[in-house]
Amino acid sequence: MDRYFYSTISNILDTKGFNSEITLKSLGYYNESIFVHKIYGILLILIISIIIYGIYILFNRKKDKELKFKIKELEEYLIRINSGDYSIQIKEDDEYSILRDELYKIIVNLKSLEEESKRQKSNLKKDLANIAHQLKTPITSIGFMAELIKTDKENTDIYLEKLYLELDRLKNFTEVLLKLSKVNSNTIDYRYEKLSVREIIEDIVNSLNRDRNVRVEYTGEDFTVLGDEVWLYEGFLNIIKNSLEHTLDKIKIEFISNPIYREIRIKDNGKGLEEEVLKRIFDRFYRGNTSIPGYGIGLNLSKSIIENHNGEIKAYNDNGLTFQIKFYNVT
Repeated sequence: MDRYFYSTISNILDTKGFNSEITLKSLGYYNESIFVHKIYGILLILIISIIIYGIYILFNRKKDKELKFKIKELEEYLIRINSGDYSIQIKEDDEYSILRDELYKIIVNLKSLEEESKRQKSNLKKDLANIAHQLKTPITSIGFMAELIKTDKENTDIYLEKLYLELDRLKNFTEVLLKLSKVNSNTIDYRYEKLSVREIIEDIVNSLNRDRNVRVEYTGEDFTVLGDEVWLYEGFLNIIKNSLEHTLDKIKIEFISNPIYREIRIKDNGKGLEEEVLKRIFDRFYRGNTSIPGYGIGLNLSKSIIENHNGEIKAYNDNGLTFQIKFYNVT
């Protein structure tokens, strides 16, 4: 029987309340192809489902394998970076490239912080040793003078005078240390204003040069910089004091301006410094081979102050010692 005809008759019988399959079978009409097609349809759906599930399993296995490979690769990558190998392998972009880059940045930053922490600990250890050394001398002297005052009553005034000198020395040292700690900890609230650099330098020179009679020559035009007057005075004070102590009889101070920076050069006509001393002239507590009294803090403090005012300083030999100070973006 034609499949279309069979279906039509079946529908009519079903609407009339007859069981179309039993009725047609009793009349000798039975369309086995419909049943067969139903079976084939179910089998086809089943086969397609099995194939899709198989593909899904294979895909997941492949993804799992790739994921394990990428994790292993990242693990080796982290171990290599952690061991100090910061070479970057250039690879094609994939979904893990961003993660790899971020991990690289984090580890490098952590390593940098670790190295900086080690450096700071080393510097702190040296600074504490230097501070202890600087404190030991006046404290020992004060104790010695106190004992002499007890045992030698006739010279009490002499011992008291020396004791007060050591106390002043101790006071000055603690004041310098406090200034240095404020500058290096960035806890100072600088009061910026336009300042005449020449006026600051002339005030310092006039104050320090009263009993020295050192000739001071100024060249170039004065200019202004944005800065804190109190702290810039402190910064230039230590530099000029150093020049006055090491010159023979003359200091030359130059003022140079250009669109990028303002520059001050402070030159003495002394014998200059040895190369090794010159390299460490701004190191904290470093005094070189000089016999001039001091703590080795002044130039380090000046450097920090100038850098906090968006400047830089360096020193070099040029028929004497020259300090070169530059201030950027000064107005």
